[in-house]
Amino acid sequence: MTTSELLSETVDSARTRENSAFDGLAVESGKNFVLFGAGRLGRKVAAALRRHGIEPLAFADNDPRLDGTKVDGTLVFSPAAAAGRWDDDALFVVTTFLPQGGGIGSRLRELALLGCKKTTNFLPFGWKFEGVLPHFGSDLPSRLLEHARELEKVEELWCDHISRETYRQALAWRLRADFKETISPAPNQYFPRDILRPNPEEVFVDGGAFDGDTLRAAPWQFARTLAIEPDPANAAILRSLSNQGTQVYESLLGRVPGSARFDGRGTMASSRSDAGALELSVMTLDELTAGEIPTFVKLDVEGDELAALEGGVEMLKRVQPIVAVCVYHKPEDLWTIPLFLKEVLPYLRAHARNGFELVAYAELPECCPHPQ
Repeated sequence: MTTSELLSETVDSARTRENSAFDGLAVESGKNFVLFGAGRLGRKVAAALRRHGIEPLAFADNDPRLDGTKVDGTLVFSPAAAAGRWDDDALFVVTTFLPQGGGIGSRLRELALLGCKKTTNFLPFGWKFEGVLPHFGSDLPSRLLEHARELEKVEELWCDHISRETYRQALAWRLRADFKETISPAPNQYFPRDILRPNPEEVFVDGGAFDGDTLRAAPWQFARTLAIEPDPANAAILRSLSNQGTQVYESLLGRVPGSARFDGRGTMASSRSDAGALELSVMTLDELTAGEIPTFVKLDVEGDELAALEGGVEMLKRVQPIVAVCVYHKPEDLWTIPLFLKEVLPYLRAHARNGFELVAYAELPECCPHPQ
């Protein structure tokens, strides 16, 4: 389906489709479900089913450490063992969303090779039952279509075919649970060489610096780096590996200065959370870059990207840097962030499967080539 066709569905039609998708699968399978993926998403789907009186037959999971154990009271099998036991009788539901291993499409093919006759992904279950969605960029199609006009405006922003096709596919899986067509992940996340070119005078703002992974992967050296990483454990590693040109800020980025609770896990999953054990300072990009002339701003801050941009309005107007910003942590990121950057937003690239590592690139025309 084209982008226009995807966005032309009415909200009422989408609601009808949401309510009926699971029902057809339940009749076909006799409500016999094996959930392929015993992680966070799988547990959410299992809990939603139990709230409606449906007990999953089992989890299937590729992690050998889980084989034979129970997760939330449900036994875990290897995919091969689960397929051998229920290949004809159950609907196998892919409930692992992370892109490692090739994403949902790859896992559906894995199940087919194991002989599973009936397979699907988690979205029809999320559409039917509360407590599953939103999950990263996924939400009810009807909720997304309430913003069809904004999504149509975003479609007009992209300046090359890859960006337009990446956007269409992002809408296809969100609105139609269609994971069949996926562009191969683009290389060089944050530094795609078909978009950006080296700048020996680069002053780089690394929002969500983690343990320095972006800095280590950068294909050119920076004259100076302002690295923002709120997790204390990650920030300690970052400091130990940084050179004299890198200044580390152990803070959150936000719309206004202040403080916020933070769930520090020492991993990429650390994020702002009202239930977090830590209370950290919140800085704005405007105050952090006062007196600086940043040329490149990268933002991967676990759902706080729009707030971080709004806290950097004066800096963005003042120096007009290249911006690489993640647009996949929340469903609304797909339209709110591009429309915020609409004056300078030409490119979209997916650097992993299932809509993960979806990055919008905004830059001035004189900074970069513009392939079509």
